[in-house]
Parts: sequence; structure tokens; C-alpha cells
Amino acid sequence: MNTEQDAYVPGMEHEGITVFMMGTVMVEYNRKPMPLMGNPQGKMLQLFLILLYAGDKGVLREELLDMLYGNGENTNPSGSLRAAVFRLRKTLEGCGLPEHEYIRTDSGIYRWDSGGVPVYIDAKDFETTARKALKQKDEFLLKRACGLYQGEFMAQLAGEKWVSIIGVRCQELYFDCLRMAYYIMKENREYTDLLELSSAACELYPYEECQIMKIDCLIAMKRFKDAMQVYDQAVTQYFEEQGLPPSEKMLERFRTMSGQIRYTSDTLKDIRDSLHERDRVNGPYYCSYPAFIDCYRLLVRMSERIDFTNVLLCCTLLDSKGKPLDAGGELLKAASSKLHEAIGKSIRKGDVFTCYNPSQYLVMLNGTSQEYCLRIYERIDRNLHLWDGGRRVKLNYQVMPESLL
Repeated sequence: MNTEQDAYVPGMEHEGITVFMMGTVMVEYNRKPMPLMGNPQGKMLQLFLILLYAGDKGVLREELLDMLYGNGENTNPSGSLRAAVFRLRKTLEGCGLPEHEYIRTDSGIYRWDSGGVPVYIDAKDFETTARKALKQKDEFLLKRACGLYQGEFMAQLAGEKWVSIIGVRCQELYFDCLRMAYYIMKENREYTDLLELSSAACELYPYEECQIMKIDCLIAMKRFKDAMQVYDQAVTQYFEEQGLPPSEKMLERFRTMSGQIRYTSDTLKDIRDSLHERDRVNGPYYCSYPAFIDCYRLLVRMSERIDFTNVLLCCTLLDSKGKPLDAGGELLKAASSKLHEAIGKSIRKGDVFTCYNPSQYLVMLNGTSQEYCLRIYERIDRNLHLWDGGRRVKLNYQVMPESLL
């Protein structure tokens, strides 16, 4: 059986059996869904997919039993396999396929016998195309392989061991093709196609690597505001889901974008007005973490040449037993918001603070000696525990001596 048909473009229709394994599992015969499609966890459908994927090579009976019933829950795996084969044969008879014995056993090996019915499998096409593309460093094939990768291999069956093994292999091939295509297209300045490629990668895997590819592409196209939007979304995602601040690589992109976004102005007064805070507040200055880094470095430089003291204070939220709060939990989300309010009420207008991650805030106390930090911490802690849920959390603090800033 030849499972590697002619060149496939996502969306192209094929005669015969078409099997989509990249992403959502779907099986069609002559462009119509086959009635055997039901619960993807069903052993009959898994058996069908395993035999199709294995092709002419087939699968040893022992391997097939392990793939389908290897979890040990089935007390009679051999009988269950025979029953699954019988049900699959009966189901295939009602699928409109030509009459044929499609499942063949020979010397303990189970094989799919197509009987002349063409079979196209997107996963096989992807793997063949990806390996050829990487070997030849061919841009067209690299883009084609990335286009074929519509999601993780049989995502609905991700818990199955045999699916996971193939899935990891396909994912590695995809990222190898993506990286090689990215460098080739970037060198050739093919930014429009590269933006499409990196955007698709971000949809599949919102990893930092993919997001940086997209940001770099937008920067090269001088679409700085769009790049900043991608940056903001990425930082928010990592912050809310994992409690991580932006990496140094992300901060480099932030500085590049910030340095390129400009506003036209005719007078110095207009420029000065645009620098002022839009909403004047009496409390301390809250800023994003990248901005806090710049404030911190500037204040440290100032303290080197003038008599100006500053102290870095770190406030950390813990649960009532002194253990870290669950990342992404509702308690952490609420406590983080209340800690923000408590800090805003407890420090002065000339101080700067930021959220390093949902459970930690950094405070730059300007013109304050280390001796007063305990008093400031107690004020923050007291304001935090005015909140009804305050009894469920504890607040720890650390101080960086000014001599080490």
C-alpha cells in the first residue's frame, strides 16, 4: 500500500480514503466522513488508525495488543482484539468501500490491505516532506511541511503511549522546519510570508520562541505598534498562567519597539505635555516591569554621585501555612490585586513599584534608609489584611541593602 500520495495542500480534496491525523482526527471516503468516526477513544477506531498509519509494514500482534490494551485494565486483550477486528470489518462494509478483506493477518502481523483504494494520510505526508525539506534545505518544502502540521498528532488521543511517541517526533520535525524556514525567509526578507508562518506557529504553540519570531518579523516590517501588541499579549499570558516576568530576550524587543514608536509634535511644549502622566495620582508611581528596570537603573546611577538613598523591597504572598500560593488560582489572583492596592496606600508619591509576578511585588523606596523598611512593610501588611480574605494569606518581605544596589 502506498500511503504517500501526490503532493497535498491543506484543503485539497482526495479520492479514496483520506485520513487527517495532524490535530483533530478525521477520516473521509471520497470526501465524505466515514460512519466509523465516533468516540476517538474507541478501540475499533484506534485499530483502524494504527493499521492505516503502519501501512505495508504492518504491526506485530504483540505490539498491537500493547498499543490497544497495554494499560492492564482489560482481562482478555486477545479476545478484545479479535472482537475489535470483527467490528471494524463489519463497519467497513457499510462505508461504501468496494467489497474487500481490508484487514489481513499473516505470521502474527496485522496489515491494512487497501484493495486498490487510494489512501492519503496527512501525517505520513508531513513526515516525508519535513525530512526531505530539512535534508535539502528547500524553502518551498519547509513551508509546505509547516502548512501540513495542523496540530499535534492525534491530539484527541494524546494520552495513548503510541500516539505520544509519534507526536513528539512530529513536533520536533515541525520546529526544525519552522526554525530553518524562519532563517531562510528572514535572510531573503520575505517578511509577508514569514509573518503568516510565525502567526500560524503562535496559534499552535504560544511559546516565547514563536512569539519572538513574530515580533522580529513585525519589527522588520516597521509595524512597531503591532509588534508591541504581540509583546503585551505574550507577557500577559506568561504572567497570568505561570507567574513569570518577561525574559531578557523579550525585554530586548520591548526596548527596540519603544525606541521606534514616535509621535509627531511641533513644539517642545507638546513633547513635554506628552511626557506627563495622563492621570495625576497622589500615590506612588506604578509601572510595568520593563519600565521598573529602567527606573531602578537610573536611580542607582543617581545615588552614585549625589547623596540619595534608595532601598529595594520585595513583598511575597504566601498561603496561611507559609507555602507558595497555587499559580493561576483564584486566591492568588485576588490577593495579588489587594496587595497592589495595599502598596499603593502605604508608600509615598516619590516611590516606584511593580508586579514582578502575581505573588511578588518590587518596591523602590527613594530617600528611605533601611531602618524604616520594617515600618513600611508593617503598613503594607496591615492594609492588605483589611481585606476580608486577608486571613488566608501571609506576606513576607526581603530588603536589599542600599550598598548592594
